[in-house]
Amino acid sequence: MNQDPPSPRGLAVHRLTGEQVDEVLTDVFVRGRRCRLLDTGTGDVPGSPGRPQWLLAELGDGRVTGACPGGRWRRSDQPPIGEVPPPGPEGERWRILEVLVFGPHAQVRVGEGAGAGWISADAPGPLPEWLRPRDRSFLLQGWNGPEYSRTLEGEVPLAVTREPSGTRAVLPVEWADFSGRLRPGADGGAALESSGTWLTVREYWAEDPATGAVGVAFHRLTGMRTGTKPTGPEFDVGTGDETGERGTPW
Repeated sequence: MNQDPPSPRGLAVHRLTGEQVDEVLTDVFVRGRRCRLLDTGTGDVPGSPGRPQWLLAELGDGRVTGACPGGRWRRSDQPPIGEVPPPGPEGERWRILEVLVFGPHAQVRVGEGAGAGWISADAPGPLPEWLRPRDRSFLLQGWNGPEYSRTLEGEVPLAVTREPSGTRAVLPVEWADFSGRLRPGADGGAALESSGTWLTVREYWAEDPATGAVGVAFHRLTGMRTGTKPTGPEFDVGTGDETGERGTPW
């Protein structure tokens, strides 16, 4: 019996060489410029130059986040934050637990100790509706109010917020407190329209060949944004049913 989990459908993954891993880390942490690999892609994963890029890096002694909407990064290890130094020269790569550099079209993941890396993006080809990738968004939670969450000055947004646990987080996005309003629907019901600060992801699904069961098998980060919830579904506040007004239904 095959014990391997089914592969995500519609997803292309390319393992990086050691030289490519080093190039990614050097671009982002040493030179402070946009990740060239996301711009150029690889032989089987296309690039998309000029798109915004984001950084989430988990280190053994802290976290570094950042945004690169143009040519240069603004990272949380730089002033006025600068609490955790970046994993700079090769001798410090042991501090890395995971580094994610991502944009709307692709994601680079560097694993623990920079021992391996991968780039992932959409794979070409048709899929049945129930296996097509879907875009989702997750609310980045923080305590409401300017005494808890604020956006720092600068051309590239960087926000400091207090998470519900009490931990301080530095996020590479302009901050907006969570709020919601009722929006009347065409059928007489009302949907909750949410606004706040969001992490967007793309879901990839897999199907068990033995049972036909379908489930999410991979998430690829695609961006951060502020404003109205960028993806569906939305739900009727009275019944809990999907309204079908925004996003792809389940």
